[in-house]
Amino acid sequence: FPSPPSAQRRSAPALSYTPPSPAVTCGAMELSLRRQPWVRPHLGPLPRAAALEPGLSAATVAEGDEVQFRADEASGRWVQGIVQEVLEEALRCDDGHIMPPGSVVIAPLTGIADAMVVPPQDVARLVRKAVRLVLVAPGGGVDGNGSVYADLDREEAFQVEVVGRKSTLYDRYPECWHSGGSGPPPNLATFGEDVLRMGVHFRTDCFLFGSRGGQVVLPTLWRTLGNGMPPSVVLNGGCAMNLPGPSSPWPREAVTIMFMAGQDFFRGAQTSDEYLQSTIRCVSRENRTTAVLYVPEMKHMPQPEILGAALPHLVRLALVWETARHEPPMLLLRAAGIALERLGLGARLLYTGGPGQWQQLSFGPRHPDRPAEPLSPRAPRPDRAPPTKPLGTAPAVLPIRRIIDLSPAKHRDLAAQAEREAEEVGRSGDREAQQRLLEFADGQEGEAYAAEGDIACEEARKLWKAAKAAAVAPQPPRQQQQQQVRTPVRTQPAPPSATPGLHQYAAGPHGGRILAP
Repeated sequence: FPSPPSAQRRSAPALSYTPPSPAVTCGAMELSLRRQPWVRPHLGPLPRAAALEPGLSAATVAEGDEVQFRADEASGRWVQGIVQEVLEEALRCDDGHIMPPGSVVIAPLTGIADAMVVPPQDVARLVRKAVRLVLVAPGGGVDGNGSVYADLDREEAFQVEVVGRKSTLYDRYPECWHSGGSGPPPNLATFGEDVLRMGVHFRTDCFLFGSRGGQVVLPTLWRTLGNGMPPSVVLNGGCAMNLPGPSSPWPREAVTIMFMAGQDFFRGAQTSDEYLQSTIRCVSRENRTTAVLYVPEMKHMPQPEILGAALPHLVRLALVWETARHEPPMLLLRAAGIALERLGLGARLLYTGGPGQWQQLSFGPRHPDRPAEPLSPRAPRPDRAPPTKPLGTAPAVLPIRRIIDLSPAKHRDLAAQAEREAEEVGRSGDREAQQRLLEFADGQEGEAYAAEGDIACEEARKLWKAAKAAAVAPQPPRQQQQQQVRTPVRTQPAPPSATPGLHQYAAGPHGGRILAP
């Protein structure tokens, strides 16, 4: 491929970049926040490379991705590289070649000095990479199951990114829900609109949703993308409920895999059969690419061992079904159920064998249909000092390996970096990018404040649980309590003015009752 000096001039810092160890590599996001989708939205489909795992669908290519590419087709040797740019405009090379928009500029990590440019028509043949999974943070269970998502990211076949953060200003239901915690913008519906505006769907091979993300964000994407929605794995099946707000028709060609729990307050008072029937009634009768895996003993926040066993299979199912819609991929449909069966768990799988044609498979032991667990009581939220800086709502898109240890201080480091870059681009005259970077900085301050709130709430929860446990701790036997009460009376003579054997109870200083002679 041609090695364009013009590309080197435009991306000199990136081409000289040497990444740190894989554990902390964040691709282009380590280099520049100007590549964040909030600052530079994806306006159209991105090039697609071959997936590293045979049988999976192609994988989208974006700046900062680690890839393998063939520097020499004759030898067939694959070279490790990092994507430095996806051209938005045509680029003329020194040898006269004109590289069209969508060409991918790749800097090899070892062995080759110059960057290479792969034209868009050759990307699927000459570049391969991991499939990108994008987890929608609100409701996604990053805190409870971050280790499961990190394990998925460690598989060579997948790279997991996270968009947004829980507990932010937008992490609440829209006001049309008329429930506790709902409110006007910003809310989860406007967050979904921001995900669309940033073009996150263009860089996504498969979405991961959970809880309120499936209830609000996914239908928001459906209303705009329709049949263009990427495959989705939906924990809790929130998209298949009778939801308030604008109507969101189920796309006829959407691939949607729902992972649903029997011990989930979403189920309400329904039996398992009623819950599953109400779920499949929400699916378009014209859709032929939907499945529901129901685990009677799973909770609303899936137990890590259950999610870890099933999720890789569910993701592969979604990706393969996307490319072969004419027939259900039966081996992959069974895979997650078999994995749960090996854990000693029962499960039921409902899937569309054709438009509106539901079929069912069962796995493992049959569990008694016990009522769903209600929503657990929550500890009172602790009082907090008001923020000292403006809190923004610009969401970041970051790798899961960066997210799971992203402290409030590290959020503020990103905010400071965005402010420095805003100053740099401001000097170059790019006012729009400067404004977007400042919005991103405010968004990171908002996420830092949210992270601090989560830490405070977790501490309050621990104290609250400890207090509840102490309140129900076993008391000494009644006879022993009476013995402890009577001992002072028996061993100390009553004053002359008191009638022997007569005692009276009075209120103690904290409202309890104390024994007084």
